[in-house]
Amino acid sequence: MMLPLGIDRISALPDEMLIHILSFLPTKSAFATTVLSKRWTPLFHSLTAVYFDDEGVEDEKTCGRFIRFVDTILRVQQQPIKTFHLMLTRFELCKDLRFNVNRWVKAANQRGVENIELSTSRCAARLFFSFFTSQTLVVLKLNRFYMGSHDFESIDLPSLKILQLIDTEFLQKEDFKKLLSGCPILVDLYARVKFLSDRNNDNPGYKTMPKLEKACITQLDVPFTVIYNVEFLRIEQMERRYKDKYINSYYRGMPDFQNLISIELTFASFHGWVDVVEVLPYCPKLQSLAIEKGDEYVQFYQKWAHAKEPVPECVSLHLTTCSIKNFDSWDDFEFAEFILQNARFLQAMELCSALSVEENEKQLFLKQFSRSPRLSPTCKIYLDTEEINQQEHEKVIRAA
Repeated sequence: MMLPLGIDRISALPDEMLIHILSFLPTKSAFATTVLSKRWTPLFHSLTAVYFDDEGVEDEKTCGRFIRFVDTILRVQQQPIKTFHLMLTRFELCKDLRFNVNRWVKAANQRGVENIELSTSRCAARLFFSFFTSQTLVVLKLNRFYMGSHDFESIDLPSLKILQLIDTEFLQKEDFKKLLSGCPILVDLYARVKFLSDRNNDNPGYKTMPKLEKACITQLDVPFTVIYNVEFLRIEQMERRYKDKYINSYYRGMPDFQNLISIELTFASFHGWVDVVEVLPYCPKLQSLAIEKGDEYVQFYQKWAHAKEPVPECVSLHLTTCSIKNFDSWDDFEFAEFILQNARFLQAMELCSALSVEENEKQLFLKQFSRSPRLSPTCKIYLDTEEINQQEHEKVIRAA
């Protein structure tokens, strides 16, 4: 049925529903609704989530307009600001931007903000943050910011559950320790950080995080002993063994991850499957294993004598999924076959071949996998999303 012209059904919706819809829009777009009618002005003033970006900033003049716009919005909002997102890409065009960020964050913090996300397109000049003593902050995400030491003179984030630090620079490691220590109920940690004055990852000064369930770290940034109780773990930039006792290593002092059910390991340069197999005994309840091999040149590749290796407990009793990205060699095939032959509960083996793998070599892998026995009768194998058919596999085995 056609609606009569001139009837505004959207404005007839309840205030709560309209405010909910507006909360998903960029704040600039939500503000534009105030010109529709007087009906929309109080709705905009009741928003609890604000999203700003400096996309339209082209020079000092447009930068000034952007700064005044943010100031106005933060001033007229009548409700507590629960979510504050800010994307900055124009630092090089407007030096005044960096001097206002801290003022805006402070204003949001004073309004009981629960979710702060700040991002820049490059590593920004140093900013002075005032939200490290927030009683209400639950989510904090920082992308490409630099932290000076005096930002950490007082850390108190008793409500923070999610902390994401992407390419964030700290003057020294001690500041990062203080930040983690001030988050007693942290559940989700993503830390890809840089230390400008030191890099060694000694344990003294780090506190364990008993509530932590999920972590994404690089091998050099957070001690494994601090995150031993997580259920989901991603380790980026895994490298070869380190003999330095103060650096994470999976052959010296690695804790037992008794709660871990999913692990992802990414390698910039892959030195052999020994580096993966030696991690597995420390993850006795592991259900999901994902490996991403790097494509950097490796001078010393270590051959894995898989026939002599005992089968890790997690493989034989718990593993349900295994994936290998950048699959490109018969060594990779031997590891995948080792999993297939020993994981009785495996449901899926997912393989993504490297760009360097030619089609004829891929067909050889497919043929070989079709002949490889699987301990789990329900396991499916995928190579570049192509399933290696179980029925065809059984025919090959019977014919043999």
